Amino acid sequence: MVDKPGTGEPDAAGTDRSIGALVSDATDNLSRLVRLEIQLAKLEAKADAVKIGKGIAGFAVVAVLAHIFVILLSVTIAFALYELFALPAWACLGIVTLFYLLLAAIFALYGLVNFRRRQGLQRTALTTSRLSGILRGEIRPPKPGDDVDTPDTAGATAATAR
Repeated sequence: MVDKPGTGEPDAAGTDRSIGALVSDATDNLSRLVRLEIQLAKLEAKADAVKIGKGIAGFAVVAVLAHIFVILLSVTIAFALYELFALPAWACLGIVTLFYLLLAAIFALYGLVNFRRRQGLQRTALTTSRLSGILRGEIRPPKPGDDVDTPDTAGATAATAR
């Protein structure tokens, strides 16, 4: 029988240990377990960070090569316009430039529309206000079967608590 769970050694005297000693062992074991869990988390995070760094480096190389590709494609399209339509070179390069300007404007509008559609932190604000109400004793905590995602239940829960 192991009397000292933290050390794996039996008690030398073979006697019953006091509650204080047992609590001390439990606290030591819990503290050691937490330290080991934190150490494991650090090691896993470091390994993931290395993998993420390598992935980001790969995407950076792809981005540079794609940028060079777009530049060369633009020049190729301008020369094709020059040969096909017999336009001046400055006009062909201007057409390609205006195309990219139009494309940038379309993406800017798309981004602006999406920014205006954002809703903020509504759920976080709702759960934070509920939690503070529960801590102040104004609201009863929801039961496991209650639907707490709808705004109507917040008023009902607050009304039943009073």
